[in-house]
Amino acid sequence: MTVVITGATGFLGSRLLRALLAGGRPVAALGRDAAGLPLAARLENALRDCGADDSELARAGGLLTAVPVDLTRPGLGLEPAEHDRLAGEAEAVWHCAAALSLIGTVDTLTPVNVTGTRHLTELADRAPACSPFLYVSTAYVAGDDTPAGTDSPLGEAVTGYERTKRQAEGVVQEWAGRRGRTALVLRPSLLATDRPVPEGAAQQPLSILGAGLRDLVGQAPPLLRGLLLRRRAGVPRVRLRLVGDSASRLNIVPVEYAVDAMLRLARLPHPPGVTAYPVVHPVDTPAPVLVAAVGELLPGVELVLRPSVDRPNLVEQQVNPMLENFFGHNWRSRADDGTPLYDALPGLPPPAPVDGAYVRAALNVRIPLHS
Repeated sequence: MTVVITGATGFLGSRLLRALLAGGRPVAALGRDAAGLPLAARLENALRDCGADDSELARAGGLLTAVPVDLTRPGLGLEPAEHDRLAGEAEAVWHCAAALSLIGTVDTLTPVNVTGTRHLTELADRAPACSPFLYVSTAYVAGDDTPAGTDSPLGEAVTGYERTKRQAEGVVQEWAGRRGRTALVLRPSLLATDRPVPEGAAQQPLSILGAGLRDLVGQAPPLLRGLLLRRRAGVPRVRLRLVGDSASRLNIVPVEYAVDAMLRLARLPHPPGVTAYPVVHPVDTPAPVLVAAVGELLPGVELVLRPSVDRPNLVEQQVNPMLENFFGHNWRSRADDGTPLYDALPGLPPPAPVDGAYVRAALNVRIPLHS
């Protein structure tokens, strides 16, 4: 029997793949050829990027099969016999792949996030009846608040990404209920790692922010770059106003903890139907912690959060779009939307504290930035 997984070249999926292989599980990784590389090479690169060395890759070679597919096509673009063979050998189906974008529209994201999920349930439908379907969603399908008068524990999803992930959850819910199959919906919050992430590897939100700030500083005129990067005695720092609420919170969950929790959940017995789990940090991170971490990248700058910024200067016009996804949205844990992890997994080791040092490391750039 084989574990089937999608999204194994992504930030979370590659680490799930590495853990599955380390446990000696045969894995069929579904994905696509891209950037001039066949899927097999992309999988090898993804495993290297999250720490696998030559000896680990050699051991994995006999367990890992790359299966090129197109999530948006019926039958995943496979020949019917290949589709049925893959399904018949599946002991579990992990669906981690998604079109990730906070600015994408429902129309642009639906083919992968919703239609692709439907095609994966069709594959799972042909798997043995005991094989679970594990769908990686997001904690933020819940939105910020639950609308009054609704029976759903989920509130109003905000972005196109959240809406399509919520619709995909609906696909899984309908399939599991109609077919009497077992499905887990795993809802991680903002995934991160304090370990180095190589250039060109699949990134996480904080490392993307760090790279964006590095590029912004690198493109600044020399005089401005000097003001941003150097704090001089007796010279006031440049004040930059960031749009956001100082009382807002972010739930940042270490990816290593998320992978451990997800694999433990997958080993538990579950009844038919959908069981949802928020895979979140037990402690939210206050927004000022992220502000302070960004401030350490720019010693010549004083960062202040404001509800709005009138007449933004040139730097504020560049920095605020990078940070609005963090400060313009309340990324709290939504831990009340689903079965709490510690109820299901009382022996789960706690995650690393997400403090200032962790956030600085997760930004994945040198501190301070250098010109």
